[in-house]
Order: sequence, then structure tokens, then C-alpha cells
Amino acid sequence: MTTMEAETPPPGETPPEDAPSSPARPRKTNWFAAFWRWHFYGSVLVIPVLFCLAVSGMTYMFRAEVDSLAHPGVLQVPVADGAQQAELSAQEAAVRAEFPDRPILSVQDGTGDRATLFVAGLEDGGSTNIYVDPYTATVTGELSQDQLISTWAERIHGDLLIGDGGFGDRIVELGASWAIVLTITGFIIFFLGRRARSGAEAKGKRGARLRSYHALVGLPVGLGILLLVVSGLPWTGVWGAQAQQIAVDSGSGLWGADPGAESTIRQQIEDADGQSAPAGWASGNAPQGSSTGSGTPISIDRAIDAARALGAPEPYLILYPEGETGVFSVMSSQWYDVGNPAESDVTQETTIHVDQYSGDVVGQYGYDDYSAMAKVVSQGIALHEGRRLGTFNTIMSTLFCLAVIFMCVTGPMMWWTRRATASGLAAPRAKLPVWGNWVLLASMVVLGVFLPLFGLSLLVVLALDQFLIRRVPALKSFFGTV
Repeated sequence: MTTMEAETPPPGETPPEDAPSSPARPRKTNWFAAFWRWHFYGSVLVIPVLFCLAVSGMTYMFRAEVDSLAHPGVLQVPVADGAQQAELSAQEAAVRAEFPDRPILSVQDGTGDRATLFVAGLEDGGSTNIYVDPYTATVTGELSQDQLISTWAERIHGDLLIGDGGFGDRIVELGASWAIVLTITGFIIFFLGRRARSGAEAKGKRGARLRSYHALVGLPVGLGILLLVVSGLPWTGVWGAQAQQIAVDSGSGLWGADPGAESTIRQQIEDADGQSAPAGWASGNAPQGSSTGSGTPISIDRAIDAARALGAPEPYLILYPEGETGVFSVMSSQWYDVGNPAESDVTQETTIHVDQYSGDVVGQYGYDDYSAMAKVVSQGIALHEGRRLGTFNTIMSTLFCLAVIFMCVTGPMMWWTRRATASGLAAPRAKLPVWGNWVLLASMVVLGVFLPLFGLSLLVVLALDQFLIRRVPALKSFFGTV
């Protein structure tokens, strides 16, 4: 796109009154400055959100190690050579002996040097985590969710600790949506500004080397941001909820035969799993069976034997039956980071429901039962959490989080360096010609429809620019509007 600018006479000369008007000459759009300006304003919103997500995400990824260090001797236990784990029923007996008035809601089997986690109900309707040494069947300690660093990391990652009315979740989703714009504009100015960066660094200009580092690190980080934003969208309150509803309304569902609308296991998981994170997409939307018999309930060991007989990989998260028709729900779920093979290979995810009286399997739901969309989402979430490719995925995710933190720190540093010679907000002086370029306009419309919160925020930004900032000289000068 080009803009038109009237040609002016040389200084000191006045055109005659009857002289024809000077022909307009085209002025090329400064695309580098235009995209740089949008990159700059996008970063104002994105940097705080991305910084919080990177720090909290990396903390949550290493939650087992972080929580163990914060509570020594509780979550991690010594293991003698040749030691064998006690049956879960024996560990359960230790919990019931020490806390006889607390109903057990679930148990997360420990592996290696990790304690077994029993979640017990409290009188106020809440729950508490009780840890047991699986080798000695002795209680090592009791912790509430709020005492775990991983709980706070998950809450920050989910809603920035602004959970009321989903407002925090909307901020995270909005920041993630604008991160896509930040990434795309970053790619563009990376290639358009190669020569300028090289020249500035060769001349030893202030901040030139930092800008080059920011650009070089930003290129691979941008690809990672696109991957993580897209894979994280299914958890968001607006995009994720709408995607699920559209699938259900169309009759396809995200989870195959049962879209999860009538399933009750999601709430049971979130009430009983001992953490504040939402239930996994797969396990939370699985159909749940019911017990039909009566009498004395079977032991936890028999429920595990039923799952083993079907080849479900261990260790398990087991939900205890709710009420007389409830079932033991034995889950090989990647969501709980307990060393299950499904941690990295999501095709092994499965949930098996066992009748609490007879020990018969009354329901099974696994990866093969997912719809094609659900399989894609499950694989994406595994990548998002740094576990799809095992240790390699964890290492790369850690480096990515550190790189994002680097970008979030160096961005403001570059702005502060440039601000010394600029006025107002020191924003790049340019205008992205959205309205006169059909490619840009179509891209913005598509992105706005795909990401509703981004689309609404973009309309607000454009309205403020057109009807307020451009009409108030002080604001126009402060924001560097042209």
C-alpha cells in the first residue's frame, strides 16, 4: 500500500495563485516501522503475562522436585537396596489408623523415592494430602494444597491469582492471543531489520548488541510460542469452552462417543486428586460406569488387580467410590506425573472403572476411544507440558522458558536505552495501514474470529486510536501517533 503526500514548493518560494496544484507523489509505507510499532504495543500487554507463564510453567513442570525440596522427608522417602513396596491396602490402613474420621477420596501410587499420596476429606468439604512411605507403610506427613509451591505455580499459570469470575483466565487468554501477533510481527521485523542491526552493531551503537541477541533468541522462541499458545488454548475459558461446545452441538464431541456432557468424573477428579489443577481433558471427559451390586466393598488391591488384568500401565491414580453406586476409577493418566508410561506416550492413557462390590470392570475408556480432535489435543498438551518426548522434551521446554524470560527482560531494556533519546512513550512512529491493505485486513479478521478475545481487544485499540488518541494533541504526541 502507498499513501499520498502533497508536493511542497522549495523553501522561501510562494506559488502563484493561478498555478496549478502540485501533483501528489506516492510515499512508500515504512513497513519495518509499522510492524515494529505493533510489536511494541503488543509487548506492553504480552510481556507481563508471558513472564508469569514462563516462570510458573517451569516451576510446575518440576513440581515433584520443587515440592520435595520445600517439604523434606514428606514427599520423598529413603529407599533401601532391594526394598519392596507394601500393598496399597496396607498403606491405606496406616492412613485410616492415624486419621480414622477422614474418608479417603483417592490414592496416587508412588514410585521410586516418591511417597504415596492419599487424599482425605475434611469436615468443611475440603481435602488434605496425606503422604505415606510405600516401603514402610508409615505416614510421613500431611499438607494442604496451599502449602505446595506447585499449587501456587499452577494458579498463577491458570489465572494469575485473579480467579474471581474468570477474569484472570481472560487476561491469560488475551495475553496468549496477542503473543501470536507479537510473534508474527517479530518475525517480520527480524528479516526486514537484518541490515540495520548489523550496521548498528558494526558501528558500536549503544544497545545494538542487545538488540541483535534479542532478535536471534526471538526467532526460535517465536516458533515455540506459537506451538505453546495453540496447544494451551483448549484450557482457556473462552476459546476452549467455545470449541468444546461447538463440538458437542454438532454431535461429534471432542471425545468420541461420549462428549462428556453427562459425565460426572471430571468434578470427582478435581475434588479428590489433591491438587488445584483442572482435571485432564481425557480423564475428565471419560464416561463413568456404576456399581450394581451390594454388600461389603472390595479392597483397593482388588481394584488394581482388575486394571492390571486389562494391561493398564502403572502406577495409578485411583478414585474411591462415591456413594453406593460409585466405582473405583483406576487411571493411567499422564496428568499426575507419577512415572506412568502414559506420561510421555499419551496413546497409553486409559481409565478403568471397577464395581466396588464384585470387582468386575464396568467401564473402560482410553486413547483409542478419543475422536481425532481429542487425540490431537492430547498430544499437544503433552508437548505443552514438556513430557511428550521424555527427557528431551523437558530439557527443551526448560530452555524455552528461560529464553522467554530473557526476551521479557531484554525487551524493556532495549526500550529504556532508546527512551533516553525519545519523547513520550518512545513508541516507534509509524502506522500499520490495516484499512488500505486487503491482506492485512483479512489476516486481522481471520485472527479476530479465531481468537474472540483478541478480536474484541483489537476493535477497542483501533477505536481508541481513531476517536481519542488522534483527536487529542497531547495523547497523539505521547503515543507517537502519525
